[in-house]
Amino acid sequence: MVNRTTSSVSRILITNDDGINSSGIKALERIANSITPDVWVIAPEIGQSGKGFSVTFDSILRINEISPRKFSISGTPADCVFIATEQILGDKKPDLILSGINHGANIADFIGMSGTVGAAFAASLQNIKSIAVSQHFINKIPTKFPLVDHFLPTIIKRLMSFQWPNGVCMNINFPNAPLGGVNGIRIANQGKLDIKWSIHKKEDPVSNPYYWIHATYDYNDKQINSDVLLVEKENYITITPLMSRHEFLECANKLEELFSSNV
Repeated sequence: MVNRTTSSVSRILITNDDGINSSGIKALERIANSITPDVWVIAPEIGQSGKGFSVTFDSILRINEISPRKFSISGTPADCVFIATEQILGDKKPDLILSGINHGANIADFIGMSGTVGAAFAASLQNIKSIAVSQHFINKIPTKFPLVDHFLPTIIKRLMSFQWPNGVCMNINFPNAPLGGVNGIRIANQGKLDIKWSIHKKEDPVSNPYYWIHATYDYNDKQINSDVLLVEKENYITITPLMSRHEFLECANKLEELFSSNV
């Protein structure tokens, strides 16, 4: 028998960017079902990693009903959220959208490329509370998520008791650590990475060229309270509130100063 946590959540929508059949989405579905019986899974039919907040405007999208309250969409994570809220779920919007569990951390500069976070942003644009969930790993892609299983239900309960500002989504990263090796939960800043992009050119069996994009990164260990340092080096679970308007407002304020006098 499932013991459900007490919260104000009556309906949860789950999506991701690793595809409808990923192990991460199955784990997140199990966690959501411990909170409410009204859980919907609507995710891309294939992996959409790196798609960010991409929305499909130039081609059709198709919905495939896999089972009751479970659908795949021939589009991006953001597409899934918009189609779910406007078509599949009808008049009852979800109280919470969970995106993940992503296979790999979504931290620092990579946040903007993340389809997992992109889905959470699509929810926040509709003033729906949303949480992006990611699991850092080294070498082997995880199939089980003991840290998320243990900590996330309580984290969700606490977050849902908080009055979020509109336009904000929460980005949660779990470290690559055993259950007893977690040092706690920290509210983290979005870090900064030194990313090196490599383009590898190869040829297929009939001598046509193809290309593979690869990224490696490094970071400054002195980035105090950054998501990178706390997750990868100090084994903390991090929560980073993300605001789609923050960078605009910061830049706009500086431009106001720049153009405050007549040109």
